[in-house]
Amino acid sequence: MANIDIGGILKSVEDQSKALAEKLFKQYTHQAVSDVRDFLQKSAVNLKRWVEQLARGDIDKDEFESLIKGQADVAEMRALKQAGLAAVQIDTFTNGVLDIVINTAFAAIP
Repeated sequence: MANIDIGGILKSVEDQSKALAEKLFKQYTHQAVSDVRDFLQKSAVNLKRWVEQLARGDIDKDEFESLIKGQADVAEMRALKQAGLAAVQIDTFTNGVLDIVINTAFAAIP
């Protein structure tokens, strides 16, 4: 099994999430990036385990995607909520971040 660079995955997710935040929120990009960092910090252990399981074939892509989507409640997005953004906007961003996590993980596995 190839060695998966979880740090690289997390960095890529953060960078792509920042670009998404700039597109969706403009003036709230800093809060969005802060929320993504918090989410990634809380989820890093699970993400690492799941990516490794996916790479080994212990779980398939559908199972991986389901596990990641299940992390939505961990992505609290406190800073965006405090900034007063609507729940629909925050949900759109959260779903975008989860999609970024999934796609980045798939791309990192040879």
